[in-house]
Amino acid sequence: MPTPSTTPTTAPTPTVTAAPVTTPTPTPTPVETEAEVASVQQSLTDLGYYVGAVDGKAGPATASAVQAFQKVNGLSADGVIGPNTIAAMADPAQPTLVGGPATRVEVDLDTQVLVLVEGGSVSRILPISSGSGDRYSTAGGGTAESVTPVGTYTVERRISGERHAPLGTLYDPMYFYRGWAIHGSNSVPAYPASHGCVRVTRADAKWLFERVGVGMPIVLHGDRNAFDPRQGESAGTAEPAGDTPDTTPPDGIQTPEPTPGATEPAPAPEPTPPAEPQPTTAPPAEPTTPPEPTPTGGTTPDAQPPPAAPPTPVPEVPDPG
Repeated sequence: MPTPSTTPTTAPTPTVTAAPVTTPTPTPTPVETEAEVASVQQSLTDLGYYVGAVDGKAGPATASAVQAFQKVNGLSADGVIGPNTIAAMADPAQPTLVGGPATRVEVDLDTQVLVLVEGGSVSRILPISSGSGDRYSTAGGGTAESVTPVGTYTVERRISGERHAPLGTLYDPMYFYRGWAIHGSNSVPAYPASHGCVRVTRADAKWLFERVGVGMPIVLHGDRNAFDPRQGESAGTAEPAGDTPDTTPPDGIQTPEPTPGATEPAPAPEPTPPAEPQPTTAPPAEPTTPPEPTPTGGTTPDAQPPPAAPPTPVPEVPDPG
């Protein structure tokens, strides 16, 4: 009978597969020299996107203008001056306009830009952020949809400064339909993010406020998170962001709203009756009798010397003899 082998069987060595190497997606390389930035700023100025100083400094105003240019030209709207952006400036696209009065504001919801047209020519192109399409709770306890109205409207009223609404602060708002407005915001991303209003940067809002008065035509077009009141469509509210169309003064400009929670001014104190007039000249003092002078052994002015003592008698002394 064969003896069984006691030699252990060696287990096969597992094969280790190396993890695949992931190649990162290249990102645009921004220009770095002031001369390059200044050249881009000048091109953006000529095309109507930029109104700041051509100083070679790529600050927030430059980034905002670059973003608007990128949106119109179908590029990634990151606000960075990269090679694709510079290349597009050699043959730039034009914003889509639907027409209207010679002087008007057009808002393209699909491209997310605002165009100011003056006298039939494009004056300025700005980036915007309109309704996100999300649902939200209204100040009255209901729900509404974050959509932006399309159609032709006019500016009905304006507020210079801050308007504090329940769902946020609107800077220099220009209302064109009920509670919907073009207004400044601290957040203007490259995509739709508002409750339905048309957001622009605070700097752009101030620039627009000086040029867009009450009665200015506002033309909004596009399909992105939009509704058409002319077709009976509704957003579920007339007050996006909780704002209300208050009574409009004759000039259409409302005074800035007070900051919520601010301390009420204290009431003015009751007026105090005027005090009785006092004489300006003091009355003459009553005459007083000066005290008797106290002798001090010296002589003081106007003091009489004390009477002399009588002489002491001297006894007679005989002459010596």
